[in-house]
Amino acid sequence: MPLAKRLTIIRHAKSSWDNPDFDDHDRPLNKRGLRNAPEMGARLAKRNWLPDLFLASTAKRARDTAALIAGKVGYAEERIVFDDPLYLAESEEWRSVIGALPAEAGHVACFGHNPGITELANHFSGDPIENVPTCGLIDMGFEVDAWANVFAAKPVSFEFDYPKNPQP
Repeated sequence: MPLAKRLTIIRHAKSSWDNPDFDDHDRPLNKRGLRNAPEMGARLAKRNWLPDLFLASTAKRARDTAALIAGKVGYAEERIVFDDPLYLAESEEWRSVIGALPAEAGHVACFGHNPGITELANHFSGDPIENVPTCGLIDMGFEVDAWANVFAAKPVSFEFDYPKNPQP
C-alpha cells in the first residue's frame, strides 16, 4: 500500500519574552524565530514539501511560524486553518485533532507547542526524543487510509529535523 497519510508536526519558532505585558497566547517570535522559520521553510521547499493543509495553534508564535514557512513552500497564507485546541495541546487533544482531519487531505502540517509536540513525536518514534526544539519538525508517513487510524499505526517513514541540525 502506498503512503496514504503524511503528518508533519512542527513546533513554533523561538518566541520573545521581552514584553511582560503580553499574555502567553500573544507572544511574538524573537529575532532567532524570525530567522529560523524562513530557513526551515526554505529547507522544506528544497524537498518539494507541500502539504494539502496547514493547521496551526491560535497562539501568535504558532500562527507566525506557519505563515513564514507557508511563504517559503508556496502555500497560500490565507488557507492556513487556525485551531484553538492546538494551543498547548497534550496527547489527548492531539489525538482528537488528528483523528478529525479531513479525509481528502493526504498530507497535513500541524503547528503547535511543547510539551505536546515532543510527547507526540515520542508516541511515534522508535527512539526517544528528549526535546523537539523550537522550529523543529517531525515528518511521518503512514500506510493507513484514515486519519483516525494514525495513532494505532507505526510510521513507515520518520524524519526529525530542526534549525541546528547539520545539513548535507
